[in-house]
Amino acid sequence: MALTSISLLRLVGARQPLLMKSGAAHPPHPMPASLSRRRDGKTTGSVRAWGAGILLALIALPVPAFSQQQGNVLLEASEQIFCVLAALNAGGYDTGWSSSAADPTREEVRGSLAGKKIPVLPQLQKFYAEHRVPDDPGAELGQYVSLALLLGPPPDFRLTVEEAELPPDAKAVAELIPLLKSFYAQADLLDLWARLQPQHRAAVERYTNDVRRSVVQVDAYLRFPAGGYLGRTYSIYVDLLGAPEQVQARIYGSNYYLVVTSSKEPKLSEIRHQYLHFLLDPLAVKYAYEIHQKAELRALAYQAPTLAPDFKEDFPLLVTECLIRAAELRMDKRPKPDAEKSLNEMTASGLILSRYFYEALESFEQQDSSLTIFYKTLVLGINPRAEEKRLTSVKFTPLAPAAPAGPAEASVHAPPAVGEEERLLDQGDNLFYRGKYNDAKLAFQTVLEKLDPKSERALFGMAVVAGNQRKPDLAEEYFQKTLDAARSLRITTWSHIYLGRLYDLQGERKKALVQYQAASLTATAFPEALRAVQSGLAKAFGSKEE
Repeated sequence: MALTSISLLRLVGARQPLLMKSGAAHPPHPMPASLSRRRDGKTTGSVRAWGAGILLALIALPVPAFSQQQGNVLLEASEQIFCVLAALNAGGYDTGWSSSAADPTREEVRGSLAGKKIPVLPQLQKFYAEHRVPDDPGAELGQYVSLALLLGPPPDFRLTVEEAELPPDAKAVAELIPLLKSFYAQADLLDLWARLQPQHRAAVERYTNDVRRSVVQVDAYLRFPAGGYLGRTYSIYVDLLGAPEQVQARIYGSNYYLVVTSSKEPKLSEIRHQYLHFLLDPLAVKYAYEIHQKAELRALAYQAPTLAPDFKEDFPLLVTECLIRAAELRMDKRPKPDAEKSLNEMTASGLILSRYFYEALESFEQQDSSLTIFYKTLVLGINPRAEEKRLTSVKFTPLAPAAPAGPAEASVHAPPAVGEEERLLDQGDNLFYRGKYNDAKLAFQTVLEKLDPKSERALFGMAVVAGNQRKPDLAEEYFQKTLDAARSLRITTWSHIYLGRLYDLQGERKKALVQYQAASLTATAFPEALRAVQSGLAKAFGSKEE
């Protein structure tokens, strides 16, 4: 069936011309060390309503669980993560084993498992070896963290979502589940988990007072109202078996997660940062209309080479990140020279509204309303003309130079290099945003045919080009190929949404709902996508009542 004249991109917002874009997955500087918002996030949890200023209720639960909770913020060790990481350690996972920051609990677990007869061990070793992620300890650990967060309790370890809805990294290691079930029984993990409760209790207590203070500080500063969580939870899991100094942030469905491994210093800035997203992300969805009135500024953000693609493609997400960075500076009461230096660095990285929010929050501090009420005033106060003028003198941080192929090619004067694949992908994106679909298609095809047949950006580019050229069958084919290859949560989420829209336009509402539901698991991380999912679930895309 031919597509109607309704663009698949309607709910994404007006696209601005792409002035300059880098597809490199560089985190936006200055993100906290090791924290990557894998917008890579859902799970359930017992929640307790609370108001700003109410202290953390310390709840010491009997074995096998120990948790501490303040309102909808839960701090504990996760049995599912423990079991998954115990299986990996038995199977050969030794990243960070010799680090001085490693927790002795890991050595105790490995020693205990080494003395057991575990028939499934050869299969675990083979599985781990086949799913290594060389030179990226965060990604290697992250795929198993994602899976563990979406598992039910032992001994069944049932997925809490349909397997087809799993995020890409978790789906890649989902075949671990039957091995995990066998390992749990054969290694008697129930007893091991119970015996190690004192170590987990101590790890949780190490964070308790500081997390309490951070939560109270944020709630007091934002004047967040009681009941403002709307049934959502923020779970902080302390893991003792992963590589040290790791922070894994996730948003699944309506709930937020942060997994921290052993470290020399507690990861408090990362915990607070994710908590601020937990509070402020919903406001970007609620006031999406007001934010889009300022979306012309997105074209300026595209000029920042080191700004992560997620922030370039989702303007409300960029607005939230800038607001959070500004709020952190003001809560920390940094001396003016230090604050000025940080603001300059943020702006140069592409967080173009950080300075505006830093100054505007002073007005917020001088009145009595909660930020839930004052938020609209903050957004409407953005003056695109004034911000464009302010940014004219900004020099965005360039990409780091590519490593030279040999000594003869090394030069301290060499400009930052961009690989051929990235250059073609950027070119294709630019051409697409300018409406030059045939030329964009050629750039994406070149990548697929000559450089990387599984490039998720190129496959996604081919899919959206086909959709805008009214070729629904070809668009569907490429969106499906994108889902098979994608690791980016943003690309995966939007592929499901666009497939839902294609099916809606073809009158296949049941198939469309399946796609919107699949997107709903990770859409919360992207305000634009969440609005699209909510709309798609409520009514068919392109319907008269839309």
